[in-house]
Amino acid sequence: MNHDPERRSRVLLLPPLVPVALAVVVGIVLDRELVSWGTDVWGGLALVGAMIAAWGRDRKVLAYTGLVVAIVGFGGGSHHAYWSDLAPDDLAWGVTGTPRPVWVRGMIWDVRGPRLGESQGSSASTRAVIAVSGFCDGRVWRPAQGRAQLIIVGDRSDLLAGHGVEAVGSMSAIAGPLNPGEFDYRNYLRAQGIRLRLVVDGPDGVWADPAAGTWIGTSWLGRVQGWSYARLVAGLTPSVAPLAAALLLGRREGVDPDVNDAFARTGTTHLLAISGLHLQVLAGVLWFVFRFLGLSRRSAFGALALTTVAYALLVGLAPSVVRSAAMTVAACIAGIFDRQVRAANNLALAALATLWLNPADLFDVGCQLSFLAIAAIVWGVTPTTNLLRHAYYTLTFRIQGPGSPLDVLERSLEPWWLARMRRWPLLVTSGLIVSTVVWLAALPLVALRFHVVSPIGVLLNIPLIPLTSVALTASGLSLGLSAIWDPLGGPAAWVCAITLAWTEGLVRWGASRSWGHAFVPGPSLAWVLIVYGLFAFASVAGVRRWPLRRLAWGLLAGWVMLGVVLPWLPRRKGTLEADVLAVGHGLAVIIRTSDGGTILYDCGRMHDPSVGRRVVAPALWDRGVFRIDAVVLSHADSDHYNGLPDILERFPIKEVRVPPGFASPANPGAVQLLETVRAHGVPIRTMTEGEEWETAGTRFSVWHPPESFSLSTSDNARSIVLDVESAGRHLLLTGDLELEGMSRLLGRPAFPVDAILSPHHGGRSANPESLYTWARPGLVVVSQRPPVVGTRDPLEALEPRGIPLMRTWQRGAIRLRWEPDRLMARGFLDEDSPETNSRFKKISLE
Repeated sequence: MNHDPERRSRVLLLPPLVPVALAVVVGIVLDRELVSWGTDVWGGLALVGAMIAAWGRDRKVLAYTGLVVAIVGFGGGSHHAYWSDLAPDDLAWGVTGTPRPVWVRGMIWDVRGPRLGESQGSSASTRAVIAVSGFCDGRVWRPAQGRAQLIIVGDRSDLLAGHGVEAVGSMSAIAGPLNPGEFDYRNYLRAQGIRLRLVVDGPDGVWADPAAGTWIGTSWLGRVQGWSYARLVAGLTPSVAPLAAALLLGRREGVDPDVNDAFARTGTTHLLAISGLHLQVLAGVLWFVFRFLGLSRRSAFGALALTTVAYALLVGLAPSVVRSAAMTVAACIAGIFDRQVRAANNLALAALATLWLNPADLFDVGCQLSFLAIAAIVWGVTPTTNLLRHAYYTLTFRIQGPGSPLDVLERSLEPWWLARMRRWPLLVTSGLIVSTVVWLAALPLVALRFHVVSPIGVLLNIPLIPLTSVALTASGLSLGLSAIWDPLGGPAAWVCAITLAWTEGLVRWGASRSWGHAFVPGPSLAWVLIVYGLFAFASVAGVRRWPLRRLAWGLLAGWVMLGVVLPWLPRRKGTLEADVLAVGHGLAVIIRTSDGGTILYDCGRMHDPSVGRRVVAPALWDRGVFRIDAVVLSHADSDHYNGLPDILERFPIKEVRVPPGFASPANPGAVQLLETVRAHGVPIRTMTEGEEWETAGTRFSVWHPPESFSLSTSDNARSIVLDVESAGRHLLLTGDLELEGMSRLLGRPAFPVDAILSPHHGGRSANPESLYTWARPGLVVVSQRPPVVGTRDPLEALEPRGIPLMRTWQRGAIRLRWEPDRLMARGFLDEDSPETNSRFKKISLE
């Protein structure tokens, strides 16, 4: 028997649940990214692994190998069953992206009513999740399954979870992203088991289904959630009620988009969403309350565990909530039995609980950040604090020399209030260390997923964490006391309102500081994975005190510096490309020259200014764009420019170019836009026919409008027509050109082009047959939304003439690439189908 205590301590350092959690993670990643096995194959693998472990139980290596294989199989099988498998009667089998009328019945799972302040007569909408149990084919009801996102135009906040309903509307499959870098809302909902969307045109389209009855547990929970929300917001002013609802109940639908954006810019979104911090604050307050009420230590632990589970169910089992609740309950159980909790074991247990409830949460960025923050606190804060303390004392000793015994005596005799004051700098310093370590640990992942670096968040966390903790406690106290008697909750509601007002003010101030955040293209996924791999290796080496721990930290520092420097190094020349983004009824074209220069032609979408930050900016970051050389606005219609303010905040822009008369007094939106451009220090220049410039072998020529063109014509008629030419192949960008502008363009000598952007989103009046006779294009690209059912597409006549036609709503963003012998076109939705490439050779000009 080995009696070496040092060896025994090293063996005990291995937490048993850590390899189990890692094996489950490996299985889930394999199923999502690398293999296409079915659930039965994964189940067979798990069974084989279990048999090997049982057969080789007397041989540790064989037994452990079999056990790992079994756990990997379990992880992969559970993920495949959740992510890929569908019941035979699931409606998702037969529903496509084209909406079709349906009449379904089912059970309401969750309800999100209109935003606070929206009236019933406005564009208010109610969102819910419905678990479908059947559909009517017009004669009889047939059984069916499937979970759908239910969108009701109008206020139906009277709906309750757990109640059966019938609904009549249009059902379709959830659409995926149409542009590079765009958020994948389809996968986001699929991770919640939702694959369908059901849109109901009015509140009367949903009614109770008495035959379905109610699900008692879900109905009871829905009533509690609805009552809590109504009671909480009733005691607060409308200005702070949405923040309180988000903070205490996880209801974020009422938070103003500008406030959400401010939290995102300052890196403090974790304070707004229900996270582990919220549960830990509530757990601390409840522990004090239970002990104050006279509960014994073990009884207080038991009550705290039950309360934590109840609160997690109330706010919803988001990954961060499950993680924190699992760790809190494990700590409570350990406290009941007078046991210690090992941090790594507890974190692994929380990971297993989270992935057991939903294996797809492994790929949720909120889940990843939640676990990453705890890991940074547990294994990063103490070494950093020790390192800084050692550096401080070393520096102090060199400057001041050894301390005097009289100083120690004087400190021991000083008043209590002075001693307390001396502790404040230490507390603030400790808070800064924790905030900095967590921020640095999360930085690569945040830059990858959100394209923002927010150093100001390190400072803001110091006052905001206490403020939001007080607001959280006060809102919960107000909710509880008002349930007894309304006036009792008044003082706590007042405290909540004050602290939340201060919170919002601080966050808005931080978001307005230009030095507080920066938008970045983001690193590659491979670089981020290597960073966290090296971080894990260095942390383990530090805990185990391996001789290689300094080398590990050195490798991590070197890899991080390499990732910072590489994007700024000169790159070899590429190929001229143009991306016509899928923005619905609007236009945005990204042109990348061979030397990496970027020109943005238009940036807008009808009635949706957020297109700049949701679609255009991610597409630019996906291309690795740091700065924009020029933004060309074809004309002064908002669906061609309303996304520019968000682009101005995210990218340095050298200049903005507009046609003559862009900002007339009759167009206040255009006037405001140019004021915003000037406020960012970006020069504005007017472009007219005849202007040309060349960069990296690409020639840009303005074909319209001339300087003498009448300003009394419509904005569409004065659209800038820009020709992009390289190696004799031309792309013609036309904006919304029509009427007098179209007539003047067609008055030029016929000039065949390789590709042309259909004017005015393919509209009838802007696309006469004479245009395509004049241009003889090799390809027509259309930026448009799906047509209304029953309408006729005026561009249908092109295809019989042998002119290929690519629509953004069908193919997603369309990339045009200048190759040595041709101009190649490809839709974003064609990425997985190389055979659908649309290729065409340069048209002969002879």
